[in-house]
Amino acid sequence: MNKRKRRSRSAQVFSLLGLVLVGSMVISLFIVAIPERAATTPTAWPTWPVEPSPTATPTPLPPEPSPTRAATEPPIGPVLPTATLAVTPTLTAPAPPGTATEPPLGPVLPTDTPTVTPTLTVTPAGGLLEFRFAVCGDSRDNPTVYRRLLAAVAADGSEFLIHTGDLVNEGSESQWQTLRQTMAGFALPFYPVPGNHDGLDGKLDGYLQYSGAPAAHYSFDRGAVHFTLADSHNGGIAAGELAWLREDLSRTSRPVKMVFLHHPPFDPDGTDHIMAYGNREFMALMVEQKVDYVIAGHIHAYSQEKRDGVTYVVSGGGGAPLYREGHPQAFYHYLSVAVRGEEVTIEVVKI
Repeated sequence: MNKRKRRSRSAQVFSLLGLVLVGSMVISLFIVAIPERAATTPTAWPTWPVEPSPTATPTPLPPEPSPTRAATEPPIGPVLPTATLAVTPTLTAPAPPGTATEPPLGPVLPTDTPTVTPTLTVTPAGGLLEFRFAVCGDSRDNPTVYRRLLAAVAADGSEFLIHTGDLVNEGSESQWQTLRQTMAGFALPFYPVPGNHDGLDGKLDGYLQYSGAPAAHYSFDRGAVHFTLADSHNGGIAAGELAWLREDLSRTSRPVKMVFLHHPPFDPDGTDHIMAYGNREFMALMVEQKVDYVIAGHIHAYSQEKRDGVTYVVSGGGGAPLYREGHPQAFYHYLSVAVRGEEVTIEVVKI
């Protein structure tokens, strides 16, 4: 009798162990079958808070179909121009300070190995598109002049503003916050390129976080014009940046090509306050790619000269101390550019 009881108990134990084993296998299979959480989709780059001012009431359309940025205090940056946009950025813009989970600052993008190449594509509704945009540069250190400039641009019918660099003096957190306050209420799309003063210790972390630029370099189309915004913040155009420029310019079919950057390859007034390297290679590429206009800052004055079919314009009168010596047209100003089909007219507007 005892042997039967022991056998019965052993059978129960083995049965219980079997049930536990089978249950564990079922649970394991169930866990494996649960799909992993999808990776977070990169957000669009920062945008200015759109606060219509009395002098300008633009109605820019958002990118499609890019997710919105979750932020209680969005950093400064571009609101994309009107018409259909197809944006393919490869850079995730960092969240502004004060968010619950603040990611690290964006990657440093050296000019010799550019890796982020988003392109904004704006397609007109049809026919010859007429539009106006503004260009300024070197607004650092003088928010009073820069505010007057912004008010004038907002009132003159411009669709957007391109800034050729040196938005701040040292690239510090406090200076970016001051710029943000200066531009509060400016509702037009804003497209900057980095200047040598915008990088802190030569790095573009703060610039990428606060300026609103999707990368150190990028491009977009509007009407008949292909806009290429290049990076020369380290002082010139290195081989990697030159390669990106060639690729970007060779891909477009737009009849008018305009390149914007901070350092001019030469000074029409004859000074040496220009690119430290890459000048000849850059200018040869402009001829090769049949670029129509190159617009730079860095020199705090205005000048213009045409070489080998390319019109070079220097516009650095956005507020920084003027370079009066050797520059007969050293005054605060911005450029008002009108595009009618393939015809481009540039007007200098004094501030």
